[in-house]
Amino acid sequence: MHLKDYINMEHISKVLDKISRQVITPIETGIKYFDSTIGGYYPGEVTTICGEDCCCKTAFIIQQVCHIAIDQKIPTLVLLDYISERNFISSMIAYYCNIEPNNMHDILVSKQYKELVEEFLSKLKDAPLYIMRASWYEDKKTLDGIEEFIDMKNIEIVFVDEVYLDLSRDVTTEFSSIGSIAIKKNIPVVVSCYIWNDREGIEGIRPWLTDISRRTYLHGLDVVIGFTNYEQNRIFMDDRGFDLHDMIGVEILKYRGKIEKKSHYIPKDYLYYRDYEKRKQQLLENIKKSGGEIVGNLIDKFKLTVEKDSV
Repeated sequence: MHLKDYINMEHISKVLDKISRQVITPIETGIKYFDSTIGGYYPGEVTTICGEDCCCKTAFIIQQVCHIAIDQKIPTLVLLDYISERNFISSMIAYYCNIEPNNMHDILVSKQYKELVEEFLSKLKDAPLYIMRASWYEDKKTLDGIEEFIDMKNIEIVFVDEVYLDLSRDVTTEFSSIGSIAIKKNIPVVVSCYIWNDREGIEGIRPWLTDISRRTYLHGLDVVIGFTNYEQNRIFMDDRGFDLHDMIGVEILKYRGKIEKKSHYIPKDYLYYRDYEKRKQQLLENIKKSGGEIVGNLIDKFKLTVEKDSV
């Protein structure tokens, strides 16, 4: 062995040892269940949120962007494919300001929400949040431009909403591009995927989201999470008799190389309202008012309150 070979090997050994001793701090999701199971978003990893239409994938992305970019001021890039920038920002305002989601399209022009919108936009100006609209994985120049932008703005996490995932075809190109951003820039990438499923719409039958984790083009991804809108599939109760109305089912299908079967329920309102506890308290007050004196007296008598949720 030559001396220069020995020196090179010694240097590499030191570098590897230094890397192995580094403490990698993930970006927390702010949702207790995810932070306790997947640990948050780690540098160099892809977290894939899969689900059919109307299962709160975009609502989840919006909630996460608000939590990470606005509340924590972590430099964040959002790449949009289907939803417009206007609708995305309107949805952010609806979430952040506890506005009914069905009013979100009128938020930016409504006199009713003028003060809330102005307050939110002032926070948005101070937030290191950048939103782009592009079918970026189809164009290498666009992808190169995004990588340069990540370096220029010191982006620490990327969200992609959304990639169309047809289980009957191969979409390796899209996911290899997503994976390359995570690895080359050593940052987390979170992508939502709309799933086409031939079981979609069959009444009373739960979508087979576990099929996703077995697809070859997802084998390289680090975390795969399936979202299910039970009501949309006309499933209103689980095997234990738990009421699934207004609940989104969450399954960790894959967790850093392992196929998992962990599942959890998240109330839809948790993903639609930033102040979820206030929202629940408002609903309780509405029940008291609409139910009349008898219902109001019963609520007061039994001291019914909104307890802090453990989502």
